[in-house]
Amino acid sequence: MQVRVLTLASIKSRYRKTWAGFLWVVLNPLIMFGVQSLVFRKFLRLQMPDYFLFLIGGLLPWIFISTTVQMGTPVFVQQSHLLRSFKIDPWVLLCAQVLDNFINFLMSFFLILLPLYFLSDRTIASILLLPLALFPMLLGTLGMTVTLSVLNVFYRDINFVMGFVFSLLFFLTPVFYPKSFVPLEWQWLVEVNPMVYFIDPMRLLIYERDFVGFGLALLWSTGVALLFCGLAYLVWKRKRNDFYRKL
Repeated sequence: MQVRVLTLASIKSRYRKTWAGFLWVVLNPLIMFGVQSLVFRKFLRLQMPDYFLFLIGGLLPWIFISTTVQMGTPVFVQQSHLLRSFKIDPWVLLCAQVLDNFINFLMSFFLILLPLYFLSDRTIASILLLPLALFPMLLGTLGMTVTLSVLNVFYRDINFVMGFVFSLLFFLTPVFYPKSFVPLEWQWLVEVNPMVYFIDPMRLLIYERDFVGFGLALLWSTGVALLFCGLAYLVWKRKRNDFYRKL
């Protein structure tokens, strides 16, 4: 109940006193999508059929995960006065932040995806399975954010380091290029990159329409998501006694 109320309040405050608030939620990923499509499709002449669908299957999930983690990591530190003054469950604040970003992601994702999809020769059947791919991505992102937000209370440099880490990960993650472009001797970088496991199921549905591969990718994605949630639980269990003292 508290999570829902805070999420709605966060969404309303985001768009209050701004005439283009909702529009910017769509324009921001759309502009990034357009620029990368232009660079890699036209300038670098990356020859792939329906490259726009390939890119959207990787870029928008990447934007959601990286933005959510970076916005969620400093939440406890930023709201420390509130947590110390009132009996508010810290997870309510964090979950509201993650859900707010997820709702914005869904709006921009489908507003960009559906027109592109209907302009192609693809059926809508694969889109109907997208909720299966979205759930482990949301769960894994929440697990990552919880872990980093708790650690950031004790080690404040984490918030600053994450921006640098995600800048590097963007180029090491097959967002704008397929995994097959990575040389065999460097494939291990793909295999140890957790972001890949959240992007793969969506790309297999949207672009490749490989339902068999999607089932396997979904299992991997769910496993990685549960791993992050387990890590979040262990970190919280270890740090919770000193949590409020360090705020």
